This record gives sequence, C-alpha cells and structure tokens, in this order.
Amino acid sequence: MNGERDTALFAPGRVVLRRYWKGDRISFLNVTRVVADDERGLRLFIPVGAPWWRIVAPDGRTLHDAPIDELGSQAHLAEAVWKDMNVLVWMPAGQAYSVWWFFDARTGDFAGWYGNLEEPYARWDDGVSAGVDTVDHALDLWVRPDRSWKWKDLDEFAARTGQPLYWSAAEAAEIRAEGERLVKLAESPAFPFDGAWCDFRPDPGWSVPQRPAGWDRPRARREDWPSA
Repeated sequence: MNGERDTALFAPGRVVLRRYWKGDRISFLNVTRVVADDERGLRLFIPVGAPWWRIVAPDGRTLHDAPIDELGSQAHLAEAVWKDMNVLVWMPAGQAYSVWWFFDARTGDFAGWYGNLEEPYARWDDGVSAGVDTVDHALDLWVRPDRSWKWKDLDEFAARTGQPLYWSAAEAAEIRAEGERLVKLAESPAFPFDGAWCDFRPDPGWSVPQRPAGWDRPRARREDWPSA
C-alpha cells in the first residue's frame, strides 16, 4: 500500500463512502461529505435526499429480519433515499462505535444522538473514490436531547450472537460493554454528549452527494491500512 495515501486525511467537502460489510459482501452503504478529519476523528455529513443502499432479499427481508446467510443467493443492494433528518456522523479512529447527531431537515433543530456499535473502521482512498469500511454490531443506543436513553435492536443483537459471520458470546459481551461506556458518557454528560456540535450546520454550497465509481471495490481492513 502507498504509505502517503495510508496516512492522508480526507479533505472537507470530499465525497466519502461509509460501507458496512458482512463477510465479503457490502450490507449497507451511505454516501457522505467530509465535515472534518482531524485529531478529534472523522466527521461525515449525510443530507436528506442522499442515496443509500442496504442488502435485501427478493422477498423484502433485510438484515434486521434474518442473518445474511439466510437472505439467499439473490439478495442484492437496494437503493433508497435518505429522509427527514440530516445527520452528522462522528467516527473516532480505533473505537468500536460511531455517534450520529440527528437534525430536523426542516428546522435544523437537534433531535438526538445515535450511538452505533460497530468495528473500528478502516479507511481507503483510490484517488477517485474514498471511504471507510466497518461491520455493524446491531446493538445501538438512542440518546434524546435531554440525555435520557434507550437500547435499540436488543432482540436482533441477541439473535445474531453465535451465528456465522456475526459474533461469539464473548464478543457480544465486549460489544455490550462498549455500549455501557457510551451510556456513562451520556449520563455524565461528557463528550460527545456534552452539547458539542449540536448547533452544526453544513456548508450551504454542498450539493447532495452521489455514489462515485469504485464504490464496490474490495473491503479495506485495518491490518492493510494501519493508520485507519
């Protein structure tokens, strides 16, 4: 790999893909714009109107309904359009989560945080297209503006534990512990739940990003891109 490209930061405004993987298949894909990429981590913006994709079976089932190995050989990425809420996504390097700030697209009002448990990301940059690759851990945390909170997708998380291509019981305990650490930060409150970036507004000159060529390149892994 190119050492200079490995360590390069993404420039503000650049279109970057955020991809979830299950095994060798993309399971979820967002098209985003870079807000910042610095010592505090990578921040990405998903605007209302942006295209996104998730894997679905011909009968409409998604990964919320069944493990990927039960969706069948005809499962494919289906396109949708992001609605209702603009989102700022913060991805701290080396951490097994991201945090999403939700903003009402009509008023700009902050609507809450979403703590998404996932593998630490690996970044990639082909020159034309660039992105970050990770694996979703199903279990999530919703934190309201008053910092009350609740778990999301507990049943799905439990059902996937021990399944092929998912996580073992020991790994599930680590994932849950990561979520508990986010809960403590929210209850403190401490960053990222301390009010930081709740007044975020995107660059008014940004257009809705579109999926670039190279979106389906092979998965990047942290061992291949050690600076990610």
